[in-house]
Amino acid sequence: MHVASSIQQGRWVVRMWLLLGSVGIVLGALLPASGWAQPTPADSLSLAERYRAVRFQALVQQFLEERRGVPVRPPRALRAQGDSIAATRHPDKRAAAPDQRSFPVTDVRRVRDLERTWFRERYADVEWSFLGAGTRVTFFDTTRTRALRAYLEAAFGEPTRTMAELYSNAWRRAPDSTREEPIQFEYWFIVNDSIPVRVSDVNGPAERGVIVSTRRQYRDRLLALRNGLLAPLRGGRPAPYVDYYYEDETRRWYRVGYDGETYFRERISRFDITPGRRPALETSRTGTSSSESSSSASE
Repeated sequence: MHVASSIQQGRWVVRMWLLLGSVGIVLGALLPASGWAQPTPADSLSLAERYRAVRFQALVQQFLEERRGVPVRPPRALRAQGDSIAATRHPDKRAAAPDQRSFPVTDVRRVRDLERTWFRERYADVEWSFLGAGTRVTFFDTTRTRALRAYLEAAFGEPTRTMAELYSNAWRRAPDSTREEPIQFEYWFIVNDSIPVRVSDVNGPAERGVIVSTRRQYRDRLLALRNGLLAPLRGGRPAPYVDYYYEDETRRWYRVGYDGETYFRERISRFDITPGRRPALETSRTGTSSSESSSSASE
């Protein structure tokens, strides 16, 4: 009896150590991504990869909390005595801190497709921070990306960059390890005469939300900046558009868009694509299966 009890206790201890070790590994993966706006290099490839990594970590965190009952929270900065001393010595600076909840947008300039080189050269040294669709229940986080694309078209016109500009024979033949991530569309803006902002879709039209990125110095106000820049989308009406969409998992090509009544997705051959040329919206479409069409224009 005593030996059996000892063996049972030993097994229980081993199980506890294994459980604690697993939780420790997951927490170690989560803690570095404590901020919702992370600095990224200027290239779109790093932006897509980093956003997907943060999104995966958020899903792991949600799984642990809902299925395992393990609360996971990012590290919280503790207030030091030096903060209160500095506030006492410099009360004017503390009062002059910008309101994190609002970001007045007085001027917005959309960068046209022919201005991409100029934009890259002007902001080549920018360290980017991004904000993607998260757990916030807002219009910009819960609306499907295909609908946001239609609202962006109505408010700002055509995107600065689409999959049509990325596609080429060299891109198609490149190994997966070196090929640039397929960005579906990007709007580049200059806000208030000097602030570069990019609005991107890296997950495709069936997802929700878009990625908004800007200078690292505005990372604490990025949510307010996004709300101010994209405010016209709330009260607007969707405009017709069409884009190429590359589904990386199946390596299939589609024409996706909005024809004024329905959102559609039509499978096409890669030979239907002319590198560098954007697709034209057809008034009548054929060959669209019911599984690849949406009859609802509201999102």
